[in-house]
Amino acid sequence: TLYIGYGYLNKYYKISKGGILKYDHAEIYIQAGHEGRTKGSTGTSSSYGNEIDWTPVVADEATRILTEAGITVIRSKADRKKYSVVDLALSIHFDGCVKQCATGASIGYDDPTDKPAADEWKSFYSTYYKHKWHDDNFTKNLRYYYNYKYTITRDAELVLELGDLSCPTQAKWMKKNLKNLGHVVAYFAAKRINK
Repeated sequence: TLYIGYGYLNKYYKISKGGILKYDHAEIYIQAGHEGRTKGSTGTSSSYGNEIDWTPVVADEATRILTEAGITVIRSKADRKKYSVVDLALSIHFDGCVKQCATGASIGYDDPTDKPAADEWKSFYSTYYKHKWHDDNFTKNLRYYYNYKYTITRDAELVLELGDLSCPTQAKWMKKNLKNLGHVVAYFAAKRINK
């Protein structure tokens, strides 16, 4: 396998027996969980809102702030299925549970090299989010998130579960602060890549 980088095009190519595969390149990758789906896994819902509607608000605001700061961003929907070479990859989600308030914020990552970024996110987000936290990778979906295979990162690839949509206290706070959550994600991302 041979890798060729064309910096002026912000594209990378992998040449293998199967042909040339294009890799998109940016500093940050932001995915809005479930966005673009009409069936299958469309996210959690409650009387306060729908995950599929909330994740794009947070992702779009974070992307806007980062691009205005001159940081390159790949802004992705749920099923992009294109390889991306980035410094940091963030997938935005909200949790939910049949038992009200049984869950909260959590974080997922695919290998131990991502733990420093995960720890920094938990510490930083906890200054805003004053509710329940789960252990890292507490579900199989967090440990083996399908999108990890599409992002090649210098720093980390994280799934950020921002809180529990089925918990009234958390959901009301998050709904009121969706754009502010985008600011929090953008600040964290910029800090992680030293911008």
